[in-house]
Amino acid sequence: MAYVDGRIVDVAASSDAPDVLVLPGLVDVHCHGAEGRSFGSPRPETWRAVRRAHLRHGTTTLLPTLATATPDAMAAALATGRRLVAAGAPGIAGLHLEGPFVAPPFRGAHAAGLVRSRVPVPLPPPVDDLDGVRVVTFAPELPGADALLASCVRAGVTASAGHTAATPADLDAAAAAGLTHVAHLWSGHSRLEQDGPVRRPGLLEAVLASDAFTAEAIMDGRHLTAVLARIAYRCLGPDRLCLVSDASPGAGLHDGASFDLAGGTATVRDGVAWSADGRSYCGSTSFLLDVLRFAVRVAGIGLVDAVRMATTTPARAVGLPPGTGDVVVGGPATFVLLRPDLSVAGVVEGGERVV
Repeated sequence: MAYVDGRIVDVAASSDAPDVLVLPGLVDVHCHGAEGRSFGSPRPETWRAVRRAHLRHGTTTLLPTLATATPDAMAAALATGRRLVAAGAPGIAGLHLEGPFVAPPFRGAHAAGLVRSRVPVPLPPPVDDLDGVRVVTFAPELPGADALLASCVRAGVTASAGHTAATPADLDAAAAAGLTHVAHLWSGHSRLEQDGPVRRPGLLEAVLASDAFTAEAIMDGRHLTAVLARIAYRCLGPDRLCLVSDASPGAGLHDGASFDLAGGTATVRDGVAWSADGRSYCGSTSFLLDVLRFAVRVAGIGLVDAVRMATTTPARAVGLPPGTGDVVVGGPATFVLLRPDLSVAGVVEGGERVV
């Protein structure tokens, strides 16, 4: 590969390092933190430190994701994110708001006292101003959620269903109004219920049977086992299934480590992040490259498709500029060098070796 002034001029394979794989920089559209730090912080240096941690693991583009917190904390973090996006901070391609408008029974690790089961109209913070935001994840069946969905569509923001009790009929109605994306399959939404012999599909089955939705999969061996990963892949395919890390601040920490989460404490245990009450996972401890490795090595998904699911598919799902997560002549010289065991040999960003 050859590049000049940060742009690719030739994608021909090199014979200098025949055992090194060249991949596009990974694109993570659902990522909360790393190494004990969270994007929920108002400190820009914290955001940069989290971004560097993910960069070391091959993620060159990400959407910092803000989970439910107090209104003041969400406002402060959102303001920091907007400033970084407006300044063109490397790798930060926009923001992802997850909550606080979620269905309480499916809130997962979102704080019970902070989630809101109704969307007020006119829209309140943090969704009254979507400047800098790329994705909003919410429960589309909530009262007032139609106004939030309409606001996302007007602003060109990807509307994502997550932490939701939506039925297939709710999902159909939301899709007709502009909902296009679904957060982390098998985590935080309705699924098949059985009442005697009667079976009622939920959002999960409706998405897997759909022809249009893009959806996220946290293939870390905890949120999704290999069997579930293969089901999602076979139903949606590499052009609609997005690998995400959903990385918590526990990503990169050892088992037993604790970290702050929306005013509470979470713990890394058995390779995943647990809420303080032990009732749910609260994000992964994986980087996106870890997820890609699981998809290939354990779930048996081909490398080419897995890479697509971690690069161009999520980039397209959230409306990132053409060329993001791709290696093409004329595009940015941003790519990852991997050894045969899929460990990082180097990361190049804008033509500069940064890892």
